[in-house]
Amino acid sequence: MFQGYGRDAKILIAANAAGQLFLQFSIFIMPFYLTVLGYNMAAMGTFFSIQTFTGGLFFLIAGQVSLRLGYRRTLIISALLGLAGRLLQVAAINDYVLALGFFLVGANMGLRQPNFTALLSEEVGEEQRHHAFSISFGIGTIFNALGVLIAGFAPGLFVGLGLSEGIAYRLVISLALLQFALVIPALLIIRDVPVKNPRINWNRELVVKILKFSLPSALIGFGAGITIPYMSLYFKLQFGQTLAAISGIFFFQQLAMGLGSFGLPRLVHRIGPVKVITSFQSIAAFLFAIFPSIETFLLAALLYVVRSILMNIVWPINDSFMMGFFSTEEKATAAGIRRAFSTFMRGGGNYVGGLLFGMSLSYPFYATALLYVIATAIFYAFFIKHNE
Repeated sequence: MFQGYGRDAKILIAANAAGQLFLQFSIFIMPFYLTVLGYNMAAMGTFFSIQTFTGGLFFLIAGQVSLRLGYRRTLIISALLGLAGRLLQVAAINDYVLALGFFLVGANMGLRQPNFTALLSEEVGEEQRHHAFSISFGIGTIFNALGVLIAGFAPGLFVGLGLSEGIAYRLVISLALLQFALVIPALLIIRDVPVKNPRINWNRELVVKILKFSLPSALIGFGAGITIPYMSLYFKLQFGQTLAAISGIFFFQQLAMGLGSFGLPRLVHRIGPVKVITSFQSIAAFLFAIFPSIETFLLAALLYVVRSILMNIVWPINDSFMMGFFSTEEKATAAGIRRAFSTFMRGGGNYVGGLLFGMSLSYPFYATALLYVIATAIFYAFFIKHNE
């Protein structure tokens, strides 16, 4: 699986997997944690938006920071910011402390993702890029699945031991701190990839390339922001399911997505990255369009799992495809700007989603499906000529 990879590439992939275990863990449990603390869906939308918009701001500067400090130092700083943010979320002394926690976690996201993408791209080279990104995504997603399963059962276990619901959820959220105990030491032992030119030659061609990748991502981010943060609550409200049952959905979703990603490079080799990305996203959009009409929990769970696999499994291919268009010094900045577009729009979607779910449990899915279709059509038009 890792044949031909250097030591640092293997460490990066392993560190990402450890981080993903507790990242998805905290994402899944956060709406329930905030509910126990007494916050309604509108307040959740505000907290999620703070984190998302902050991530967008730091995406914009992630490339410039790494040009000055290097990829490794930037990743270490982002991990320290994330650690501080999680500590404040666990403390949750008041609204302001909690909001600051979401701000710092957002800063961690904004600095980490583009620089991890750029550093891994440099570590493995052109020939192995699609494979490395898919393998990293697959392993990380399997660890995601384990995190969701732990998050689903841990609160009930703690309550069964005699703890109050509030303390139980606080303990579960505190487990996310283990992420940084694993990731920070790993980052300290890898070597950095030197950037030969600390300045980017901004020109019209570079700006147009970045915008072509950013526009579809922005629309998908907005659509995802409307629905995804609220899906666990949707299953509870619509079907009256328990937290453990809901975690089972997300567990199988992440597990199947992780295993499926290992075979994706072969499909990309056969039909091309653009056709893989657009075909998968089109089917996912259709499934979300019909999702509100599903009246049974098992069928809704199955459709959501399939939709999530189709929509998310192509992101490492999308990232890898994008990296091929940019030089070493441009990669982190280009990836950061694209994620900034997506993240800002996702933050707006978080707020809109809170409002729409307050009006109807169907409207958010129709809005998301429409945005996915538009984004997929734009991406196809921009890049189909580069499919080979």
